[in-house]
Amino acid sequence: MQYSPTLIDHFRNPRNAGVMREPDGVGEDEFTECMDLARFYLRVRDGRVEEARFQAYGCGPTLAACSAGTEMAAGFTLEDLATVPPAQIEAAVGGLPPERRHAALVVAGALRAAARDALARNGRG
Repeated sequence: MQYSPTLIDHFRNPRNAGVMREPDGVGEDEFTECMDLARFYLRVRDGRVEEARFQAYGCGPTLAACSAGTEMAAGFTLEDLATVPPAQIEAAVGGLPPERRHAALVVAGALRAAARDALARNGRG
């Protein structure tokens, strides 16, 4: 399988990369088999994600999935983001070959962790 144009665009032109000052939630996850790591920062207003940023170490598909994940998360309620499935991340990059599906797992895990952290900080977790 070739990578989708969407995945390639997110890899070449990542959106929302970098640290966020005073985030409302922070979460990370890793895929130990290949050492991929994703960390997300969330800014939340009225229970919805207003902005998401990421830091990551990993393969191209993981970096692309992080970028797509920040765009996808905007507007989500914290409760919905806390249960986001890997399939939704995979769909956001136009699919992943089987040997790269870990990218969706690590990104979904990190987004869920960031949402849970934001909920806990607000006494809702």
